[in-house]
Amino acid sequence: MRKLFTLAVAGLFSVYTLSAQVLVSTQPMPKNAILEEYTGIHCTYCPDGHAIAQSIMDNNPGRAFVIAIHQGSFASPSAGEPDYRTSFGDALAGQTGLTGYPSGTVNRHVFSGSATALGRGSWSSACDQIMQQTSPVNIGIATEYDAGTRELTIDIELYYTSAPGSSSNFINLALIQDSIYGPQTGGGAGSNYRHMHMLRHLITGQWGEEVNNTGAGTFITRTYNYTIPEAYNNVAAVVENMHVVAFVAEGHQEILTGDMVSAINGTNRYIGELSSENPFVKRGYKGFEQQFDLEAVSNLEGTQAFLFDLEAVNAPADWQYSYLIDGVEYTGTASVSLEQGVSVPVAIKVTPGSSAGFPGFKLSMRSETYPGAPARFFRTMLIAGVTDLVVNGTGGPESSANQGVYLTGLQASGISSYAVTDANVMRDMINAGAHQDVFTVWLNIAWTFPALSDSQAEAVMTFLDDGHNVFIAGQDIGWDIMSGDAGSNGTEITRNFYTDYLKAIFINDGSSANNRLNANPDDEVFGQVPQSTIIDAYGGYMYPEEIDAAAGANVIFNYNTTAKHAAIRYESPVYRTIYFGIGLEMLSNTDVRNQIIGLSRQWLSDEMTGNEYSNAVNALISGQNYPNPATDYTFIPVNRELNDAYAELYSASGALVMKQSAGNSTLIRLSLEGLPAGVYTYRIVSESGSTNFKKLIVTGK
Repeated sequence: MRKLFTLAVAGLFSVYTLSAQVLVSTQPMPKNAILEEYTGIHCTYCPDGHAIAQSIMDNNPGRAFVIAIHQGSFASPSAGEPDYRTSFGDALAGQTGLTGYPSGTVNRHVFSGSATALGRGSWSSACDQIMQQTSPVNIGIATEYDAGTRELTIDIELYYTSAPGSSSNFINLALIQDSIYGPQTGGGAGSNYRHMHMLRHLITGQWGEEVNNTGAGTFITRTYNYTIPEAYNNVAAVVENMHVVAFVAEGHQEILTGDMVSAINGTNRYIGELSSENPFVKRGYKGFEQQFDLEAVSNLEGTQAFLFDLEAVNAPADWQYSYLIDGVEYTGTASVSLEQGVSVPVAIKVTPGSSAGFPGFKLSMRSETYPGAPARFFRTMLIAGVTDLVVNGTGGPESSANQGVYLTGLQASGISSYAVTDANVMRDMINAGAHQDVFTVWLNIAWTFPALSDSQAEAVMTFLDDGHNVFIAGQDIGWDIMSGDAGSNGTEITRNFYTDYLKAIFINDGSSANNRLNANPDDEVFGQVPQSTIIDAYGGYMYPEEIDAAAGANVIFNYNTTAKHAAIRYESPVYRTIYFGIGLEMLSNTDVRNQIIGLSRQWLSDEMTGNEYSNAVNALISGQNYPNPATDYTFIPVNRELNDAYAELYSASGALVMKQSAGNSTLIRLSLEGLPAGVYTYRIVSESGSTNFKKLIVTGK
């Protein structure tokens, strides 16, 4: 049955009519994240919250959405200022338990304690947790707008793939507006600050419209009509900049899922799916084709035409890629007919060239019949030839804004085998076992929160346990993980990483008085690095953390005096780590930054220079051995031109354990049966020379 609601000043009316499912999927789908951000024009920290919210949307297109609610004392306008508040804000805030601004709720879920309110440092990881869950309900949305009458019509479809926790659910429709220019404390724009995602009205009222029949297999439709006024509180309502965020909640709290469409003829019509049961991140080798297998299924009635296209993101020029649909290969846009519900095999093929890279490949599927419907995407990533991976924190935009510091430093050190990604992709890469060629991860945390989520920290610890190395830098890493203060994000997992893997001791948050970085002259690696001024890189938020080295670790840099320590290094039997209590972007001297990165790279890679390592990789090896750690055997890829190459395996004491020829193969197979567990090294030898040694961890049975 279809229930028609007309919302107008005169009241609420309803009629019934028949309808068929056209917008929504009937297959279980992951939850989308709805961030309700509580903000205000006189809130000093709110522009940082806005930037974090925007970065969450940018990093999760089509999966995370923001509703910016101007509420509380910071939202009260002064004389002559616009009023961005709504009649709904206080009640919404009242059920969050917020104690400061900006605060936010993610799907109104309680992540810890009893309140749903989260500090801005927790938004990203909370969204990540929500988006990994399966929703019991799918939501379809379509809008029509009559510019003459300013009437907005919204069609909603719900399909329950399983029973939710509560039989009483509520449909909520939030009308939001972008690009409202006005005052904002902070943000650097004065009275010309661009406000985004601003809540203008809740079309379904304070807590939504109730739905009671929510059993598995239930299909529900609603239609809402709403006349958009010319302005709210004398602030113009520009429909061209408006969106509708629709979501389903259990009571006034838990949001099950939601989505967003344009207010003008928008739709999230579900056209079908591109999916795979295999990891989307894989490891590649120079000259070896790697294939990602997936399937395409149409959700549209009958047989419909779809446009497919493959987009490469940051792919080196010498890499080759294409895609297959039902066995037919394409490199450009292809029009293919699909029958509803019939699975068609699809594959993405990628062959790395000589250049190192960690590119993404996005295969899109669009309906020719419904061009306004959102495309379906499948994203894959292939890493090949990368020895140094710069990883940006996901808690805000500050990391990616400063990644150039690390890229410049690696380039100055002669390293060309590097790539850049974010901490979530790094996590997925490690969990998929695609990290074996990466020698060092450079964790560019900068000033983002959380410094690491639990899943990211667990992946980094796996990376270290596998015999790889980590450089991590950023202000407030220790405070965020170890302080326990309100707004910090430390957990048992991240504290374990901080104390047991970095061997770090958090002393205190530091202050702007820590404005000079001095090398510890007794340190054999960094002792000769010149002094550098530490600058305020974050507009008044300067917290160069004071840390100390636990047993086994060494202090490598101090602040103004030797009593306050800024950085440490640690070497375990398996891995090495370097940890700075500031972000390298806070050093004023570019040469000092580059020298720190260069010396760190040499120490983390067993004293190999950039040229030595790059030459070894480019001349002899097209990939790290796999698996590593290994039990029974390991494979070592070898350059195709080196038929005379052989591998030498050495024990920790330096004794030669075995030699194995490559013959005519591009893979050397080393049998490890009978070898005691421990750390070994190997190298490739040929008439043209030999590589430097690489680590091999043998676990034994």
